[in-house]
Amino acid sequence: MITKNVTFASGIALLAILMAVGMAQGAATLVVCDCRACGCQYLSIQEAIDGASPGDTVLVRSGNFHGNIDVSKPIIIKGEKWKGCDLPLIDADGNGSSITVSADGATVENIRVTNSGNESGDAGIRVVCSGSTIRDNYAFGNDGSGITLEGAKNCTVFANVAEDNSRGIGLISSEGNVLSNNRLYNNAEDAFDDGKNRWDDGGVGNYYASFSCADENNDTICDSVYQIPGGESVDALPLVG
Repeated sequence: MITKNVTFASGIALLAILMAVGMAQGAATLVVCDCRACGCQYLSIQEAIDGASPGDTVLVRSGNFHGNIDVSKPIIIKGEKWKGCDLPLIDADGNGSSITVSADGATVENIRVTNSGNESGDAGIRVVCSGSTIRDNYAFGNDGSGITLEGAKNCTVFANVAEDNSRGIGLISSEGNVLSNNRLYNNAEDAFDDGKNRWDDGGVGNYYASFSCADENNDTICDSVYQIPGGESVDALPLVG
């Protein structure tokens, strides 16, 4: 019985290694645009996600996309400025979240998100998984949060801008996440966190337009810490501007 268990465990480990190697060697890029005559593989972001394999990149070119996107696989969703236009925009049309990240280990970067609904959990980008990365996105004009993490663990939220949302970035029942170099402007509430998370990476924290602070040594880091509303989390290195 012991031999059988060891053999089975070894087989599982080997399968995991083979899958990882396959993902690294065979990762594909699936290109999305909103123009039928532009030669992209997909017109729909969700169709590209559904057709992707773990480790693939869904490259979204400039354009306006409507509806709700579910990133349900460990893939990269990456926006691209194309033909002199701005980064792609996902408009939730006032219903739900523009992007929901439900797969552990996914990445969303260089995407603009707007017009989320105002029900509990609605956001420009909603993260409900672990180990994912949200970076370099622009969340604006959402009736919910610009970015929200709900039940999320060990995620990285870096260099995003959240502007003119009901809440800039909100963390609900989440822990072990690291947020840094995000910039929060003109939100009804810039930040909220009812768990235990890091709001700086040891070098820099985040900028909160609602927080005024002194910087006597002109190092762009506030001389005082910022207590994140909602719980015990603190940004020890908030940015001046």
